[in-house]
Amino acid sequence: MPKLIDQAQVFEAVIDLFVSRGYEGATTKEIARLAGVNEATLFRKFNSKAELFEQAINHEWSDVPLSKLAHTGDLEADLLAIVNAYLETNRLHGAIVPMLLAELSRSRDLEGAFDVAWGNIRIVAEIITLYQSEGALQAEDPLATLNALIGPLMTAHMFRRARLDHPVPEIDIDLHVRGFLHGRTPTIAR
Repeated sequence: MPKLIDQAQVFEAVIDLFVSRGYEGATTKEIARLAGVNEATLFRKFNSKAELFEQAINHEWSDVPLSKLAHTGDLEADLLAIVNAYLETNRLHGAIVPMLLAELSRSRDLEGAFDVAWGNIRIVAEIITLYQSEGALQAEDPLATLNALIGPLMTAHMFRRARLDHPVPEIDIDLHVRGFLHGRTPTIAR
């Protein structure tokens, strides 16, 4: 009878090693050891290291706050929801995406591991596109709008994670969204 594996434990080992060592440095032997299974069992279940990583990373991103966003018709409330969902998703899984993006430039094996994260980004882009089509946000590529909205938060987080000797001020989310709106709403001709 084949040994049942605890998929959550395997995925946790994959993510921990991926974030700390990257794709090449996270060996299936070490993943198996941390997950308490035989390496051959991993390959029977996942076929390849790439498939294992793809499933683990996509699993991590399948139920994040960004995936639950929806257009409500209240622009400021929706932008606040996007920012808060980004912050919470980043708190839960923030180390994965920078590592994944860096690793994708070195290994195409991980291409499918970005599918669910990209789907979450598309949800946000669709909300932004709806507001643009309503004339509530200026017309531009919705990813440019998203970058303008969360870019300052991402930068502050990266500086904090780097633990520089310079203080990184906290960003007041309400003020940030209001300031964003001031610069992103279309001007009305008089």
